[in-house]
Amino acid sequence: MSIEAIETDKQKTIARAAFEVFAEHGFRKTSMQLIAEKAGMSRPALYLHFQSKEDVFRFLSNSYLTKVAADIDAVLVASGPPVEVLQSVFDAFDPNGMKAVLLDAKHGDELMEVNETTVNDFADDIGARIRVALRKWLEREATQGHIHCDDPDMTSQTIMSSYFGLKNPKPSYADYKSRTKQLAQMLGRGLTA
Repeated sequence: MSIEAIETDKQKTIARAAFEVFAEHGFRKTSMQLIAEKAGMSRPALYLHFQSKEDVFRFLSNSYLTKVAADIDAVLVASGPPVEVLQSVFDAFDPNGMKAVLLDAKHGDELMEVNETTVNDFADDIGARIRVALRKWLEREATQGHIHCDDPDMTSQTIMSSYFGLKNPKPSYADYKSRTKQLAQMLGRGLTA
């Protein structure tokens, strides 16, 4: 069952509030009390929806990854110039400018570290889903003569590895946006038939 199928409006409200609290205080200093206050509810009411701040964080991360994957799926069903398609794929990793919070926020490093240790299995599953979608796009576009791609599987892995490599060293949000644009141009031009 996908996360979208089990989300409630109350959970979404709590998650939005928690995101703000995590960004302001960091993961370690965030408490269920702070999340409850930001969400406009009592702490006991919050516990009806989430057992711990780790559960809230996991919900946030899983919701984010699910949205990213769905947005990328939507991008890759269409044809278009490879540079534009790849830029749209990379942009899908930043819904509503969430990367700005993680890259430029005072506690961004801590949140990214917690994220990497909290959602590994789910993130791996989503990463595999995205690589499959990219591979299918590459195969379809190559078959139709829109791009040149001898090995769609290896190319999809290379695209994803290159994208995830943009975070080292950790850039500012402005640098991240500039790097994604440059990467989309380099990879897209390389694929252009």
